[in-house]
Amino acid sequence: GLEKYVMTKLFSRTFVSSPDDAKINHEISEKISLLQNFLRPEHLDILPTFHNEASWLVCFQLLSMLE
Repeated sequence: GLEKYVMTKLFSRTFVSSPDDAKINHEISEKISLLQNFLRPEHLDILPTFHNEASWLVCFQLLSMLE
């Protein structure tokens, strides 16, 4: 609890991104979004037992919160 509170207050100062980093992040985000349009689990050799869309959506949401 305390660590999360402190980091939410210090995050913008602790993890400052430069304009170059922001540009690179934007380019990576664009590439990821293009891949999301056609890339499927079969392309990544993910077993059919792990093709559950609901669990992947949760993963995508959690990963998108990292920005």
